[in-house]
Amino acid sequence: MRNTGNNKRQYQFKFDWRMTLFTFLFLPLLLNLGYWQLDREQQKITAENVYEQRMKDPSVDAATIDWNTNDLNWVSIHATGRFDKERQWLLDNRIHNSVVGYEVVTPFYTDDGILLVNRGWIAQGVSRQHLPSLDVSEDEAVISGHVYVPDGALMVLGEEESNTDIWPKVIQKIDFQNINDVLGERVRPHLIRLDENSTGVLQTNWSAINMRPEVHRAYAVQWFIMALVLFVLYLLFSFKKLER
Repeated sequence: MRNTGNNKRQYQFKFDWRMTLFTFLFLPLLLNLGYWQLDREQQKITAENVYEQRMKDPSVDAATIDWNTNDLNWVSIHATGRFDKERQWLLDNRIHNSVVGYEVVTPFYTDDGILLVNRGWIAQGVSRQHLPSLDVSEDEAVISGHVYVPDGALMVLGEEESNTDIWPKVIQKIDFQNINDVLGERVRPHLIRLDENSTGVLQTNWSAINMRPEVHRAYAVQWFIMALVLFVLYLLFSFKKLER
């Protein structure tokens, strides 16, 4: 009878400290990145649910809000006051329907303090040297909008132009402390994004989140696949076939 046992391939694990070190350094990293993306997916789902619920909630007077609470994102508000026509900011590099422009941020003075209002998007114009006109009525008005708390790190203002007499000012991000210094008064700690039917509104293009939850899930799958490939390669290169 033919001995088939000698035909079986035999393999032996061969330890390579460099390959082992590389694998066990990067494998946990890839897995952590995958789980982090899954966590971000859940955060975005929660944010969407909060947004949808608060779009249905009745509007509250801005004067009754506790601005020190952490649960203000997308709370619907209304307020009575006046816009500051002379001092306005342009948030740079805002795109709407593939057109480059700005988001217009205007102080709104009420009896209970200053609200910093994002009035919406406006096209850039002919060039960056010719800023768009930001006309707005300074008559007493009632505005309606939603509190906007940015996702992740708080916004920080870009540097102001050295000449404080030139308005409007183009900025990259928002720093409330800087705006407090410029206005000489303390503003409320969050932006108000105007509703599309509010007084003073321009073009609204608000969204609850900047990335869909499904995108984070796709990223997570990619990280997990990379981790699996790394582990399989480690096994392939670590097990050597024995020579007869």
